[in-house]
Amino acid sequence: MRPKGSSDLRKFRLLVLAGAGFSVVLLATAILLRVRDSHESEVPEPAANAYHEEEVTFPNGDTTLAGVLVLPTTPGPHPAVAFVYGSDPTERTYNGVGTALWRHFAAHGIACLAWDKPGVGRSTGDYHNQDFPARAREALAAVKFLRSRPEIRPDQVGLWGHSQGGAVIPLAAAESPDVAFLIEVGGAQVVAWQQDAFRVETQLRADGFSESDVQEAVDFARRRMALIRGDGAFEDLERLHPAVESRPWFPYAGRCDRDLFYSARRLVEYDPGPSWEKVRCPVLVIYGGHDTSLPAEKSLPIIRRGLERAGNKDVTYRIFDRADHGMLVAETGGRKERQERSRKRTTGEGPDFTPGYLDKMHEWILERFPATTASQ
Repeated sequence: MRPKGSSDLRKFRLLVLAGAGFSVVLLATAILLRVRDSHESEVPEPAANAYHEEEVTFPNGDTTLAGVLVLPTTPGPHPAVAFVYGSDPTERTYNGVGTALWRHFAAHGIACLAWDKPGVGRSTGDYHNQDFPARAREALAAVKFLRSRPEIRPDQVGLWGHSQGGAVIPLAAAESPDVAFLIEVGGAQVVAWQQDAFRVETQLRADGFSESDVQEAVDFARRRMALIRGDGAFEDLERLHPAVESRPWFPYAGRCDRDLFYSARRLVEYDPGPSWEKVRCPVLVIYGGHDTSLPAEKSLPIIRRGLERAGNKDVTYRIFDRADHGMLVAETGGRKERQERSRKRTTGEGPDFTPGYLDKMHEWILERFPATTASQ
């Protein structure tokens, strides 16, 4: 089974650039290795019989989460990873990217669990009502479900988190020893309210906007965030829009609707840093060198400092130079570049992940939790 197609993947490319609208948090003996990418994209095609997919549901408090459990066809029990996606109203496939990930992991003997966010797809509840602790509890509900399955090694269940999910998973691991490992991809680790101005500035600079445009956009983003933090109401933000919505930079800032304004208010004061100080399981940290959601150099010191305080000795850092926020091949990470690449891709193509990204993740897991692979 292939990913859902180029239309879903194009949606993901726009989401990771925050071009589709405002997003608050697109949102150790450690080895820092900068990977010099080649010019080939990497989406291997697993054998059709390497895995099978099972529709599942599992509880999280009063919510029922619906998703897919992907199991290798090789003998188990298997290590497993649960996917914790970003801040958008995503369903289990993450607009086709999740599908590519679970196919790759399962082909190498690693089971996967992905689910629809609360109120999305077949899941009950409402993701708008979640703060970071609620998202962490949801991730731990997924871990609990995986640990209950006979096909899974209960001591080898980890979390993969992208974007906002990358700030959720250290909180989950800090709360429970049941999390066996973390893979953190492109997560903003600054206090949440700080991220949006960085995002707007970095994306505009990547696309060559003038200094005056960048400053005007950043000023707007900062004023909007002040309102979200309690300096006003949604109506105050609405009154700002007529003066700026025709500006060339406004699509990069994006429009924040009423639901997002008030749901963001529950999120923007969260600081991921203290959670890293309690993470003692193995950790793989991955960033793209052209991540315009939040440059890696803003997040890496926070993670490193926290894990050193935790006394964590099993941490690996990887920066892929030619990758954007979604770990897709990039030269600038800008919105214009990603839109142009998206237009050139054909229906049925998988995501153009930067070379080495997928292999690094499964190899890192299997170094710690060996599994029977499809080739054995």
